[in-house]
Amino acid sequence: MAHYTREEIMSSSDVVRNFSAVLSSVVQHQREKVAIIRNNRLEAVLVAADVYERLEKAGDIAAAAITTSNSTAGNSSVLLAFLKENRMAAASQLSPMEIECQIREEREAWE
Repeated sequence: MAHYTREEIMSSSDVVRNFSAVLSSVVQHQREKVAIIRNNRLEAVLVAADVYERLEKAGDIAAAAITTSNSTAGNSSVLLAFLKENRMAAASQLSPMEIECQIREEREAWE
């Protein structure tokens, strides 16, 4: 699971009230990300467009390695969080079976 500093976690109402400042802080890379909480649950993460594009590219590479029918080739956010958290190049050190296992564990943790 991804880790967030205290400064990276905001309620949805705080984000709405301070949207311009929050957006600027993420776009200018003063914050890597902003975790948005609603009803005490993580609902979304705000990241800069260039960061998202890098993650999307890494996700496309990793998703190509997943071959089982239960794969999440179209939704690689859980896999990306795992890869980033463990400081691994996208799928370079993981077998497709290990990737699928990690995705399954992350899904179960969120349910």
